[in-house]
Amino acid sequence: MKFRNYLAPGMAISFICFLSTLTCGLAFIVEKKDGMIHRTKVAGVTTVEIMLSHFIPQLGVILIQSACAFLIMFVMYDIPHEGSLWLAYSVVIWSGIGGIGLGKDKRMCIYPPAP
Repeated sequence: MKFRNYLAPGMAISFICFLSTLTCGLAFIVEKKDGMIHRTKVAGVTTVEIMLSHFIPQLGVILIQSACAFLIMFVMYDIPHEGSLWLAYSVVIWSGIGGIGLGKDKRMCIYPPAP
């Protein structure tokens, strides 16, 4: 077996996790910089609604990114696989969801600092 056959699954999980961390964190940073989070909190939007409004689109992005990673791994690079593809896909999805959690620091993003 080639070394890439062992390396590819770990790289896919790491790629999805860190990419979801970066995109979600960047979204929060831009919104905080523009003052959008503070304005939505003043308008009466709850913290749960803000978190869900970021989580749902990011989940869609993770689904697409994971599908692309699997296509690249199994079609372009012809990495052999044994077992259930759905189980492997769900592990990558949960890794991306964990990355979303890393990208959202509720204390820093939702509650504006005191002046």
